[in-house]
Amino acid sequence: MDLWLRDQRRGVEQRFTTHVSVNAYPFWAPKGDRIVFLSERSGVADLYQRASNGSGLDELLLATPNNKIPTQWSRDGRFIVYYEIDPKTKQDIWVLRMDGAAQAKPVPFLRSEFNEFQGQLSPDSRWMAYTSDESGQNEVYVRPFPAADGQWKISLSGGEQPRWRYEGKELFFKAADGMMMALKLKAGVPSGTELSSALEPGQPEALFETHSAEYAHWPGFEYDVTRDGKRFLVDTQGAGSASPALLNVVVNWDAGRKD
Repeated sequence: MDLWLRDQRRGVEQRFTTHVSVNAYPFWAPKGDRIVFLSERSGVADLYQRASNGSGLDELLLATPNNKIPTQWSRDGRFIVYYEIDPKTKQDIWVLRMDGAAQAKPVPFLRSEFNEFQGQLSPDSRWMAYTSDESGQNEVYVRPFPAADGQWKISLSGGEQPRWRYEGKELFFKAADGMMMALKLKAGVPSGTELSSALEPGQPEALFETHSAEYAHWPGFEYDVTRDGKRFLVDTQGAGSASPALLNVVVNWDAGRKD
C-alpha cells in the first residue's frame, strides 16, 4: 500500500512512497511542505514524514513497540495527533510535539480502559474532538487541550470521525446511520473552574448520507471538508451508490406484440 499525490489542477498523479510495506494515513503539515504518515516497514506502524514535493528520504519521527495511527497535524504546526494501540489500555490518544527542542517527544492526552481515537485539535489547539466507545458504542466527544479535564458529548446516537471547520465554530462528524452531521459550537477558553460554561454545543443537523467506505485497516477518516465547510471529499470505494441502479422486469411482454 503506497501513498500518491494528485495535482487537482493538472490531473497528474505521482507516487509518493515506494517502500515495500504498508504506507498509509497521510496528513499535511499546515504549510503544505511536509506530509506525516505511518509505515509498517519495521513490522510495526511507526510515524514518518517527508517533503511533500517528494524530495529527500522518508524521515522516521516516532518508533515504539505499539502501532501508531496519525489523525492530524495541528493547524499551528505544533502537534501531530495520533492514537496508539496498547495491549493494556486499547486505543489511546497521544500528541507528538513538533515545536523545536521538544520535537519528537510523545505526550499522552487520553488513556483509559476504553478506545479513544480519531483525535482532532481545534484550529486554536484549545480543544480536542475525538471518538470513544465508553458508552458502549462509538460517540464523538470534546475535551479541553492539553488538560483533558472534563468532556462534552457531541453526538446523540452514535458518531465518529470528527472534523473542525476552519474557524472552529462548527464540528462535523459521521453519525452511526452514515449521515454527515454538522454542529455549531460556542467555545470559550477552558479554565477548569468554569468548565461547564466553556463550551456550548448546539444541536446536530443532518447534511447528507455519506455512503462512505469501510475502514481499510485501522479506524481513520473517510472524508475531508473544505475550509468554508461547503464541500466534502468522501471516500465511497465499495460503499455502494447514492442512487442504486434499478432493474425493470417486463412480464407477459409477448401479449403486447402487434405483428
